Amino acid sequence: LLFIVLVGTGARTFGMAVNRILDRDIDACNPRTSGRELPSGRLSVIQAYLIAGAGLATYLVGCAALGRICLLLSPVPLIPLTLYTLLKRFTLFCHFGIGVCLAAAPLGAYVATSGQLPSGMEIWMLAGFTLLWISGFDIIYAIQDIEPDRRTGIRSIPAAFGTRPALSVAAVVHGVAVALLYGIWVQGGHGAAAGVAMLISGSTFAIAYHPRIPIPLRFFPLSVIAGVAAAAVVLLRSTP
Repeated sequence: LLFIVLVGTGARTFGMAVNRILDRDIDACNPRTSGRELPSGRLSVIQAYLIAGAGLATYLVGCAALGRICLLLSPVPLIPLTLYTLLKRFTLFCHFGIGVCLAAAPLGAYVATSGQLPSGMEIWMLAGFTLLWISGFDIIYAIQDIEPDRRTGIRSIPAAFGTRPALSVAAVVHGVAVALLYGIWVQGGHGAAAGVAMLISGSTFAIAYHPRIPIPLRFFPLSVIAGVAAAAVVLLRSTP
């Protein structure tokens, strides 16, 4: 578990640092992000690369400690972690890039604990839930950047269609995510404790669409609550 946490920490550090480096000019044109470390000058590009390198090294050390198969597969998650931030320059489906990055987490944890490639319906349903959970919230998050994204030519579903259609798309994405979570609960034997966790997760998804809740709060902490409760469905699936 400690090595898995190490891998996750390194991967996140690397991915976030690369994101900030590649997006520094875009961030400088957006009032919401212009105060970030690189656009504001509080951090140099060289320092950002050093942070990314430290994250990458931490990730690879953790993968090596988890075994040969994890080390051999270690380049696979690095591809979306490096490239996902570029997608918004080309496609409206950019929101699903970050979803792919996070969906690699349960798959990687499966490999780390089993020493085998992911197999079985439940792990792939969990990966699908993870992809759709964060992708839907990323669509919601992008609503606050509609005007800056339109000025700079960034492609996003909110920038292309507006707030209400974007929320509708996100709702469909989250609806499928909740359906997958229900499938995980069914696969796990309908445990009562897991059922409560599923209801908490599903209710949090619904609350995130209340119009009076500010967009930043929908992304954090509501998205986190929905995700943690969903993880509890898996952890508690065998509890009576």
